[in-house]
Amino acid sequence: MLNYKHILLTTDLPADTDKIADHAKSIAEHGKAKLSIVHVVEHTPIVYGGGEFSVPLDINLEEALTEHARKALTKLGKRLGIPEQNQYVETGSIKLAVVKLAGKIGADLIVVGAHGRHGVERLLGATSNAILHAAKCDVLTVRTHD
Repeated sequence: MLNYKHILLTTDLPADTDKIADHAKSIAEHGKAKLSIVHVVEHTPIVYGGGEFSVPLDINLEEALTEHARKALTKLGKRLGIPEQNQYVETGSIKLAVVKLAGKIGADLIVVGAHGRHGVERLLGATSNAILHAAKCDVLTVRTHD
């Protein structure tokens, strides 16, 4: 087994978090690796002039979602023993935010959940697949549904 030094756990918070988090924590404990966690609040896509753009529809809504995510992440971080300075709430594209953060903190493994239901997405999930192809480090996908 590879000896990872810094693992970045991605989470969508309530959905299937425990299974993914437990995998990441187990790998980190086994290899004595640092464990960080991230949740990305995506911009609300809106249709404007015939095209779709990912921009905040309502700044107050995005702030409320970010605050809710911080509270949920703090609770999960406590359960997993992840210090507050290793807990990140980002905004924007999940793929871009996760890959950028992984590079910034020097993560050598990203752990993501796979919940896709159709085609290639069924195997990995659209987000998991996007992160896998964009990441500069290893990516572990944890299947959340049978």
